[in-house]
Parts: sequence; structure tokens; C-alpha cells
Amino acid sequence: MSDSSIHKHGGFHPNYIDEIEYFNQNKVYSIQIEVTTACEGGCFFCYASEKNQSFRHMSIQDVYAILDAATNLNVKCIDWLGGDPLLHPDWVSLMTTAQRQGLTNNIWTSGLPLADPLIAQQAVELSYGGFISVHLDTLNETIYQKLHGGKPSDKIARILKGVENVQHYGKSPDHMLNCIAFNKLLATDAEKTISYFFTEKGMRTCLTQMCPTGLAETHPEWIPTPQEIQNAINARDRINYPNTTLSISSMDTNKFYCGGIVCVTIDGEVTPCSVIRKGVGNIHTTPLTEIIHSHKDTLLFSHLRQQENLPTDCSDCENNSVCWGCRATAFYHTQDSCAMDPNCYKIQKKIAKTKRE
Repeated sequence: MSDSSIHKHGGFHPNYIDEIEYFNQNKVYSIQIEVTTACEGGCFFCYASEKNQSFRHMSIQDVYAILDAATNLNVKCIDWLGGDPLLHPDWVSLMTTAQRQGLTNNIWTSGLPLADPLIAQQAVELSYGGFISVHLDTLNETIYQKLHGGKPSDKIARILKGVENVQHYGKSPDHMLNCIAFNKLLATDAEKTISYFFTEKGMRTCLTQMCPTGLAETHPEWIPTPQEIQNAINARDRINYPNTTLSISSMDTNKFYCGGIVCVTIDGEVTPCSVIRKGVGNIHTTPLTEIIHSHKDTLLFSHLRQQENLPTDCSDCENNSVCWGCRATAFYHTQDSCAMDPNCYKIQKKIAKTKRE
């Protein structure tokens, strides 16, 4: 099949047919919850952290309220974020509650806690029908040390052991992914990591663009160039989606995932994307269901669902059936989450051509 893999795997959710149907109906498919800031990853570019930030956990009362809202809204999935959600002291009971309420759990973890076989087994059981993502930017210890705190050899080994454990307990590689926070230090290395995970572990890559927020604001020199982004995108597409003619360009997911999520941050802010830190409301002052009903069009980028509303250079692009550009990079570049994505290499080529003419 020519383009099925970008639809099936580019949105990460195993039940991609339901995901696309929710998108077409402009409904919330998944709620992301940042349940903790605790993390062993020590990323010097973490978008969800600030300098000298102490670890905090979302209260179980707040999480239960979000789960109840998700059930009332007929949401299908919960994407557990952090920090590292596996470091929340009540993660097992919280995910068990979600599962009992008919919600599918997806886990975005650093991968480090999964080195413990018991945690890996629990994560597999609690993410039944969903996916597990780990975060290993590179296998190169020298590069890893520049991007993360701690001993690189130990951390890399633990993440890989965690992947091994999760697959041992029955998680399909098709329902796993590795997340790379792409930046300039990975420009010549990302392809090796993408290839390793796909060839050796059967896992695809979530290629997240570095945005100037959180700790990343202190490292503007790490922002990659459009050409470096294009090279990484081309490698991901060639390796992960070899039978696909379409591309999701600089997006880390296809638009069906991006346009079906709502995020609740550790502070209770409700945003359209975990990387976009500006919320449209806060669950501590307004019920989540009310916030979503009042701001659904902003949260789900409803405006962009009509081709004529896409940014000018996207409206006639051959990829717009699966891609509408990264909304986070558009937001940080223009303060408008529905604006042009400056990291899209196709747009950059058009701009360059116009300047030449």
C-alpha cells in the first residue's frame, strides 16, 4: 500500500482508524496529562522544566477529575506525560483507574524506569491497546553527555534494557516509539539512531523539534537550521515509512494525532500541545469539560481543517492530507499556532525561490 503507513503509524495510536474518525469529527481523541516534573533524564533542553525547578507531582484528585472529564467527553485515550509519568508515586493506581474507566493508556517515559522488570511489566499491562514511548536522543555517549546530566553509558544502557524488558513482556514494537528531541548537536547523528531503533528494535521515531521554551531557552545555539531539519526528516521518512509517498515534514506526528489532543500541564493549564506552554484556561479555576467546550476550536486547530484556511504555502502542498506543519514551531515563531511552520523545508524552499525571483 502506498500511503497507509503514514496514516497507520504516523499518528502513533494503534487504533488509527478511530483516531482519524475523531479528527474528521473535530473531537478530542486523547488528553495528555503532565502528572509530574520528576525525571531522571536530566535533559538540558526540557520544554517542561525551568532552571532550578523542584520536582512536583499532580495531585491524585486533579488527575481523577481529568479522567472523569475524559470519560464524560467520550475521549478514548490518556497520554501520560511528565517529567516521567512512571515516577509519579501513584502512577499504577492512576493508570489502573483510567483503564477501568475504559480509557486507553499511552505512556511517554524517559525509558529509564523500564530497566526495572516489574515496572516494565506493569507498564505493558497498563498500556494494553496503547503505545509506550522512550526517549533516547543518541547512542553516542559524547553527544549524549552534552545534552543530558548523569553518566551517559549508564543511562543509554538502562533505556535500551527498558526497551528489551517491555518487548519481553509482550509489547509489539509497532506500538512503541523512540523520541528524539532534535537539535543541532544531533544533526549528523539522528539518522544513526533512527536506523538503529527501526532495524534492531522494530520501533519508529518521534522526531520532535526543539522550541525556545523551558530550559531550551538557555541554549539558542542548539536550534537546528532548516537544512539540518530537512536532512533528519528525510532520514526518518526513508527509514520509518519506506513505502510512503507522503511526508509529515517537520511535524513529529501526523495531523490526526496533533489535531486530536488536549494537554493539561503540571500547573493545570489547558493547552493544544504539550510544547505550547500558553493555556486557554486552568482546571483549578474552571472545569476541564467547560474549558474544552469553550475553546475546542483553538485546542484542536479547527481552523486548519479546511484546506483554504491552511497557511498559503501549505494549501497546495501534496502532503496536506496528513500534515499541516508543526503548530508549536509556528507558535514560537509568530505567536500564532495556526501560522506558517518556519521549519518546513518545502516552505523554506518556496521562500528562497521567491527571494531569488
